[in-house]
Amino acid sequence: LTELLGGTQSKITLSSTGMTVIMLVGLQGAGKTTTAGKLALMFKKKGHRPLLAACDVYRPAAIKQLEVLGQQTDVPVYRMPPNVDPVHIASYAVDTARSYNRDIVILDTAGRLTIDEKLMAELRNIKAEVHPQEILLVLDATTGQNAVNQARLFQEVADISGIVLTKLDGTAKGG
Repeated sequence: LTELLGGTQSKITLSSTGMTVIMLVGLQGAGKTTTAGKLALMFKKKGHRPLLAACDVYRPAAIKQLEVLGQQTDVPVYRMPPNVDPVHIASYAVDTARSYNRDIVILDTAGRLTIDEKLMAELRNIKAEVHPQEILLVLDATTGQNAVNQARLFQEVADISGIVLTKLDGTAKGG
């Protein structure tokens, strides 16, 4: 994975001239929504003004989970009804963040199976619409060697800029 991403560690790239958009992508159950909340809290502690955007309209209670994390971290959550296209949600979230002087937008996208072409196309469309500075692939640490294959597939579709490993403390595989 390190070689795939260039061989060196780097920090999240923040825009020097305005708003930073961070898009989280990955498989179902990898921890994207929780990671969104943790990133928002980290940025808030550093003096930023993040906004969480609920772009997962497929998983039951995904929006509610993000809202709970937003309440716990005191970070606003942009949401729309579940029947709205996630590409529009992402676009409107960025516009809303601008109007409320937010400097970071974290897009929590739906988990997907990499073979689901419709959902992979959705990632391409969100990327084309909002031009995120960072596209972070969220991977469950217990995935093992298959993580490399997943990273390659997401790299082809979304041109990921980094990887977040979750659940490192869950099993001997992860720890």
